[in-house]
Amino acid sequence: MKMITAIVRSASLESIVKSLLDKSVRGMTITEVKGVGEQMQLLNPYSIHSRIEIIIPEDVANDVANIILEHAHTGEAGDGLIAVLPVERMLKIRTKKKVE
Repeated sequence: MKMITAIVRSASLESIVKSLLDKSVRGMTITEVKGVGEQMQLLNPYSIHSRIEIIIPEDVANDVANIILEHAHTGEAGDGLIAVLPVERMLKIRTKKKVE
C-alpha cells in the first residue's frame, strides 16, 4: 500500500477529485491547509491550499500521482507538491481487521 499526500491549489481541487472519481479512486481525505512555501507574500505570510490524502494499492500509486499532477500543474509558483509514501500497515477500525 502507498499513501499519496498532495498539497494543491484549491482552484484545481474540483477537477482533481472528478478525475480521480472517474478512475474509481475512492476513500480520499481532503482538508484545507495553511502553509509557508518557497514564495511568501508581504501582507500574508502563508498561503491556503487543499491537501488530498489517499491510501491505495502500490500498483496504482503512479497513475494516481500523475492524475493529480496533470490537473494541479499551472507552471506557476505555488502549484504545490505530491508525496508518495509507503504504508506499513492499515487497519479498518469498524472491523478491527488489517486491510490488504
